[in-house]
Amino acid sequence: MTAELAVGLVAVVVVLAALLSVGQAVAAQVRVTDAAAGGARAAARGASAAEVRALATALAGPRATAVVQLGGSRADVVVTAPVELVLPGTPVVTARGRASAAVEVGVAGAGP
Repeated sequence: MTAELAVGLVAVVVVLAALLSVGQAVAAQVRVTDAAAGGARAAARGASAAEVRALATALAGPRATAVVQLGGSRADVVVTAPVELVLPGTPVVTARGRASAAVEVGVAGAGP
């Protein structure tokens, strides 16, 4: 009976670790997508590229990076962050979020 219990416990731990890893990846994806959307909104309201980058990385976490493209009437923000999963021996997964927004009329540098 104890051998079966040991095998069963190992299986339960592995399944639990896999579920936690999936949860981590999903949470990181939501975080970087929200950070990109927040950065795009700030850019649409007239924030500079440096301000948008700082906001997006602050929202996404300390190891996140943000790429901001401001051009004409459009702002694009891409945020990436590495995710170290709970399962031992798994590679680092990269979560990536992207958002775009139209720059509001009347904001410096916007419009035709």
